[in-house]
Amino acid sequence: MREELRTRLFDHSLFEMTCDDHQGKDSTLMHHIKEELQDVERALMKFDKGIYGYCEETGEEIPFEKLRILPTARTKYDFYFQELYERKSLPQYDYTHEETYITGSDF
Repeated sequence: MREELRTRLFDHSLFEMTCDDHQGKDSTLMHHIKEELQDVERALMKFDKGIYGYCEETGEEIPFEKLRILPTARTKYDFYFQELYERKSLPQYDYTHEETYITGSDF
């Protein structure tokens, strides 16, 4: 991920020097790429120090299943919106019971 982000920054820098048409969009894109790279660098540094996978606010361990989704997570609260919006399964309907249908002549 680190190498991919560095390559994107480098490629974008070269493109930016040759084309000046989309400056607003480009600066926003560059900002997001730099933030993502910074998050990756921070996660790698934490891994090297042996503190990767722990919430920076509470010190609690972040479950591995969650880190697989967002390896750059800094706190357990980074997953708040995922939990809020993740798709919940719908109740299953039992089709084994016979149903009585009401027809127009039953009224």
